[in-house]
Amino acid sequence: MTAFPTVAIALFVKNEFSDIAGWIAWHRALGVKTFFIFDDHSSDGTWDIIQSAAAVCDVRAMRTDPIEEPDFYQRQRKSFMAAAEMAKGHYDWIGFLDGDEYVYLKHQDSLPEFFSKFDHADAVALSWRIQGSSGRVVRPKITTVEAFVQHSTSELGDNRLIKSFVRPEKLGDHYHNPHWYDIPVDRYVRPDGRLVNGQDANQDIDWNDAFVMHYICRSMEHYIQRIKRRLNADVGDSTVYWDHFNRNELADHEPLRFIPQTHRILRDIYRVMLDRAISTLRDTWYKVEGENMFAPHGEGRATVFQVKSAFDTSLYLLPNENRIMHTTADIAEQSHLVPIYAAVHNDTPNVLTFFYEEDGQPGTHRLMHMQRDDRLASELVYNLRSVGENKYAAYNPVTGLHLVFIPNPNGDLPQGIEQVAAERREVSEWEKFSLLPAEKISYAANRAPLPFVPGKETTSHDILVWLVSAAVAPTAEEFLRVLASVPISVREEISYRVPGLLWTFI
Repeated sequence: MTAFPTVAIALFVKNEFSDIAGWIAWHRALGVKTFFIFDDHSSDGTWDIIQSAAAVCDVRAMRTDPIEEPDFYQRQRKSFMAAAEMAKGHYDWIGFLDGDEYVYLKHQDSLPEFFSKFDHADAVALSWRIQGSSGRVVRPKITTVEAFVQHSTSELGDNRLIKSFVRPEKLGDHYHNPHWYDIPVDRYVRPDGRLVNGQDANQDIDWNDAFVMHYICRSMEHYIQRIKRRLNADVGDSTVYWDHFNRNELADHEPLRFIPQTHRILRDIYRVMLDRAISTLRDTWYKVEGENMFAPHGEGRATVFQVKSAFDTSLYLLPNENRIMHTTADIAEQSHLVPIYAAVHNDTPNVLTFFYEEDGQPGTHRLMHMQRDDRLASELVYNLRSVGENKYAAYNPVTGLHLVFIPNPNGDLPQGIEQVAAERREVSEWEKFSLLPAEKISYAANRAPLPFVPGKETTSHDILVWLVSAAVAPTAEEFLRVLASVPISVREEISYRVPGLLWTFI
């Protein structure tokens, strides 16, 4: 059996802190072996996230030199041609993309499988499919592909532009543009194997086999950042650009089939990002003499509970979707659901950590989802509030919205398995639950005991002193529990010191 070809991607990127980890995870899930990433001196943490991803994937991270080469397009040209040169003799194919472009395959499960069809070609031209905002104003915390499922029709002429993958050893010395490369036209083909129509980046729109989902607008918050970054370069201070590209005529959920494997890779990148943030804060914040040896407040032991709703149901994980639901123990056993537990540490008594177990230990290989909660984590932190005798409610520390246990009126789930969502501002009966001790389940004590009980009086200085004074670094879960216990202003002050690395989590 012939081995599939190897595929690399060259990326030229600037200030994509909220999406770059997901972009890398998406294309790694599609089988990209190596990423040549040229960071154009990002100022928002993109560079640090790229370096975090390099601990998980084969990322060759480089920075451009805007002093030696002040022209943006020349820096991009030099970056892409340098990537092609580095790829020669090592990879069968290399593609050239921007941070808002995602390759999608309709019929294959990987790019190596897709490119195994092109023995007769040295370049493949993929059409753009311009995606709209899906009505989003605020930058989402879920991946770009999940957030923006609506797109333009083929009537939008801009979709005629293509992006290219080429055989690096066949690439000529002349650089045309980021779309079209120096490959003979009799070896330049479309996804279905047809030859291109002329020597031009404008080609017939073809979305039948493979294409590039181009997220030009994304959310309004993304768009405003884009305008600021490229003002008077190729866009102006107006909504003309937005009105032209924000097309939401059609919805396509098929690309979501790649999300499970994307999440598995993203989980590992996120873990490195958190560890990198903690390490950076410990290493770069100078200890203050006389303040760097606080006595621990307590050992930070945890009590584990099972959540019991007003419907006498508990929380479980749907393994095939990694969604948290609620149901009875009998139905959960019949449907092979995974129990979800809630840990409460004595030094952060107003925080619940939702987790599941594998082999007697908190599981880490799944990214759990709560409906209407955009965070991705193997453990989810929620703030806990008492609403009566052994009656509680829990709310997302980022949005302030409470969990609600919802019946399943649409019948889109197996009988008896119901929705849980973080979407209610007020607490009524469906939002209340009891906490029943789960005595046979344990959760680790703090690795770095706290010298204070975090709360509304806690300052960023207190947290930083704790970090640098701890004999060992706290775990990511410990750190996130502390951040969930303090005011948002304090979280933002901490996040500001490690740009980009904590945005996903707070």
